[in-house]
Amino acid sequence: MDLACTENLASTCRAERDRAIFEDGRVINNLLNDEVFAIPKCDYFQTVQNDIQPFMRKVVTTWMLEVCEEQMCEDQVLPLAINIMDRFLCICCIKRQQLQLLGATCLLIASKLRSTNMLPIDLLCAYTDYSVTTLHIMSWELLVLSKLQWNVSAVTGFDYIDQVIERCNWGSENSLLRRHAHTLVSICYTEPSLIQTPPSVISAACIASAARGLKLTSADTAVLETCAMLNVALRSVEYLVTVIDSAVASMASPQQPQKQEQKTVSTQQGYESPQYGQPETPTEVENIYF
Repeated sequence: MDLACTENLASTCRAERDRAIFEDGRVINNLLNDEVFAIPKCDYFQTVQNDIQPFMRKVVTTWMLEVCEEQMCEDQVLPLAINIMDRFLCICCIKRQQLQLLGATCLLIASKLRSTNMLPIDLLCAYTDYSVTTLHIMSWELLVLSKLQWNVSAVTGFDYIDQVIERCNWGSENSLLRRHAHTLVSICYTEPSLIQTPPSVISAACIASAARGLKLTSADTAVLETCAMLNVALRSVEYLVTVIDSAVASMASPQQPQKQEQKTVSTQQGYESPQYGQPETPTEVENIYF
């Protein structure tokens, strides 16, 4: 008897289109009603944190984005992880040295909720260059869960993308529209200025930016229909599109090569500490391929 496991952990399991979800108007209404509970309550840089600055959050969330990209996590993992981190920072003051530990912990929690394969703790330690231990992440997982009262599930900008695209005729005009919109949602969640922006506005702006970047013939119709469906103001979407374009352009700007010192990195549990460069996201959305 052959008892070998033939499960392919590298592949992503995706459900087929469900008419009960994409043809029922109550789904979007429930998302809009529930998203208010997931928005961070304050600008914690001004009211709670005294050692954390916006650029520090940008560095850590970019690192989280790189981890998710390299491990090919589902697109929904990163927005939820950053949302958990922001809500935690609204109620708990930490030191700057603990910010990456918090980011790794939130990735662990989000991968358990939104991924078919959770990120191993040992792997997350390796991505921090072993600056944190498994015990650190395990203890902080309990800390985060207790501070949020175990209410870690949240509506993010990712949750609206398929709902909008599947309900509109222009959604099938270009097969890359969904992929680009998801990519832009991830970029938005790394921006400190968008911490308190409602997920519905983020998703509407990302769909608008993706449609225009792909030069859809019905791009203007797509923007208007998306705003009407998600009940968001066109002015807010247009403003956020400019923020997205600026963020993509800054991430796509060439980085100066930096010399890194050669050093021996210990290997634990079969994982080697990865070495990173800055993400190279094309300025034009139509050039993004994954």
